[in-house]
Amino acid sequence: MSWRYLKKNELDHELLWLCVSLAGLLMAAIWFRLKLQTPVCTFHELTGWPCPSCGCTRCLRHLLAARWMAALQINPLATAVAVFFLGFDLYAAVVTLGRLPRLRWDAITPRAANRLRIVAVTVIALNWAWLIHEGV
Repeated sequence: MSWRYLKKNELDHELLWLCVSLAGLLMAAIWFRLKLQTPVCTFHELTGWPCPSCGCTRCLRHLLAARWMAALQINPLATAVAVFFLGFDLYAAVVTLGRLPRLRWDAITPRAANRLRIVAVTVIALNWAWLIHEGV
């Protein structure tokens, strides 16, 4: 990984994902403010088991109300992802507004990519086990 300025015609991932995450957050805040119906989990309806992302809506409600521990209890992975996006959005805003160098992967080996995939699947499986155990 290295810090570098964007190349000519290179996609500005920081600006793109900052806009996407802020738009999503704004839409969620409006949805909650208007007290619209929460989406139904089809997987849960069909199987009676929580899906790997069950509880994300309730988790987001708690996070927007600054009830961190309640959010963590409902869905630890969704809470961690939300905290990650908060940090990413701060980074993206600083480098975009300041026209600063961006953090970029120089190269990733196939072995490292496979390890990352294994870690991701393991984390999702552990979170799903937590959701099943807690009866989310």
